Amino acid sequence: MKWFIKCFKQYADFSGRARRKEFWWFTLINFIIGMILVSCWIWPIISVSIEASVKGMDAPGVEELTLTLLKSPFLYIYIIYYLAILIPTIAVSVRRLHDIGKSGFWYFLPVGGSVLSMFASLASQSNMALYLVLALIALAISIVFLVWMFMDSTYGPNQYGPNPKGEGNPTDETVTPAE
Repeated sequence: MKWFIKCFKQYADFSGRARRKEFWWFTLINFIIGMILVSCWIWPIISVSIEASVKGMDAPGVEELTLTLLKSPFLYIYIIYYLAILIPTIAVSVRRLHDIGKSGFWYFLPVGGSVLSMFASLASQSNMALYLVLALIALAISIVFLVWMFMDSTYGPNQYGPNPKGEGNPTDETVTPAE
């Protein structure tokens, strides 16, 4: 939980470096909170459907289910949570990229993959080969980004700052005084 809070303390700090531990703990806790909120949001639909099947009634219509989902306060809580977590998520990702010696602009690589996926889904109706190529490119981009997030820190300081692990950083003892 301390890594999650640390990312909120560095809410919009895009400079410096973030260890794998910081990035992945933040990602895990963010995922768990998101799943809890989505589960609470979807639960009314599940309970209505279960109740209808137990009582032998017809399943509720799409309109009724949609209205139930839109009336749920958890939808609005999730939207607020998502908006609150957006900037820290980008910031910790950029700092993580800095930790492996990459520019923060590489963060937009998966965004480009998402755009490609969108075009792939649009192209799927007219050209299956184009869909397949775009989908494979988007998948490759996602895999590259995921591999980068698992890479170890660059040893010692880099252009983005000292190693957050402390490995290879110059210390006062390693600096020899001028004679």
